[in-house]
Amino acid sequence: MTSRPDLRETTAADAPPPRRRWAFLATPGWIAAVAGALLFALACFAVLAPWQWDRHTERDAQNASITAAAAAPAVPVAELMSTAGQPAPEAVWHPVTATGTYLSDATVYVRLRQDANGQPVSEVIVPLQLDDGTLLMVDRGYIPFETAGSAAPVPAGRVTVTGRVQLDQTDPRNRMPSVQDGVLQAWAINGPQLTAATGVSGPVLGGYVQLVEGAPGVLVPVGVPQIDSGPFLSYAFQWIAFGVIAFLGMGFFVYREAFDPRDAHDDRDDDSGDEPEPTLTRTDGARTDGADEREPAATGGRRSRRFDRSQLYDD
Repeated sequence: MTSRPDLRETTAADAPPPRRRWAFLATPGWIAAVAGALLFALACFAVLAPWQWDRHTERDAQNASITAAAAAPAVPVAELMSTAGQPAPEAVWHPVTATGTYLSDATVYVRLRQDANGQPVSEVIVPLQLDDGTLLMVDRGYIPFETAGSAAPVPAGRVTVTGRVQLDQTDPRNRMPSVQDGVLQAWAINGPQLTAATGVSGPVLGGYVQLVEGAPGVLVPVGVPQIDSGPFLSYAFQWIAFGVIAFLGMGFFVYREAFDPRDAHDDRDDDSGDEPEPTLTRTDGARTDGADEREPAATGGRRSRRFDRSQLYDD
C-alpha cells in the first residue's frame, strides 16, 4: 500500500512580511475617512451646535420680552408710539391706551390670516383719529373669512381703547390694498399704505395696536403668542452627540485596524471538514478511503481529492 507523503512545511519565505502597525493610515482611503470624520465632528462642535444654541437663546430672550411687555400696565400711546418711526422692539406687545374717534368709513379687511384652530379669517382694521388729529391704526380682531365686509359696526363718538403695540407689516409680494367684491382688502397691516388706500389724511403713528378683550369695538381679539422655547436646545445637544459619535467611531476603527488586523491567510480557501471524504470500492470488493490516495497540494499543504485510478482494477 502506498504510504502517505508528508505535508510540506511552511518555509520562512512563505511567511508574510512583517507589518507596520500604523502604515495603513497613510493609504488614501484611510486618509479620506479620518479627514471626513474629523471635519464632520468639527462642524458639529464649531458650527451646527452653536447655531442651534444661538437660536435657543434668541427664542428665550424673545419669550422673556413678550412676557414682560404683556404683563406691564397700560401706558398712554404717546409714550411708546410716534409718527417719527416704528416702536422700539421692547415696546411690542406692551399695552397702551388711546382716546379718539373711529373712522368707520376707512375699514380695511386683511386677508390670509388664521385663527387659533387654523381656520381662515380676516382681521378688521379701522383708523382711530386721536384728539390731536393723529391717526392710529387699530386691529379690532378677526371674523371668519367668508363674512369679510360684514363686521359689527364700531361705537360712534369719542372712545378710549386699550391695545397691544405691534410693528407695521410688509407683504412679501408687495401687493397693495385693493377693492375686491366691494370690500377694501389688504395683505399686510401698514399704516401709510392703508390710509393712502382709504383716502384718509393726517399724520400716522408708526405701528398699530391690537385691541384687548373688552375694549370698545373689539371683535375676536388676537391673542398673545404662545411662549415656547422650541426644539433648538435639544438640536444643539444632538449635534454635539453626533460629533462625539463621529470622533469615537473613527477612533474605534483605527484601533481595530492597528491592533486586530486581518491576517493575509484569512482569504485562503479551507476545505477541511467541509465535505465528506470519498469512499471507493475496488473490484475485489475491498473498500478504500479516498483520503489515503490523495496527494499533497502544490501550495499551503492542502491535499488534493484525486485518487489513484489503478485501484479500480484488479491486480
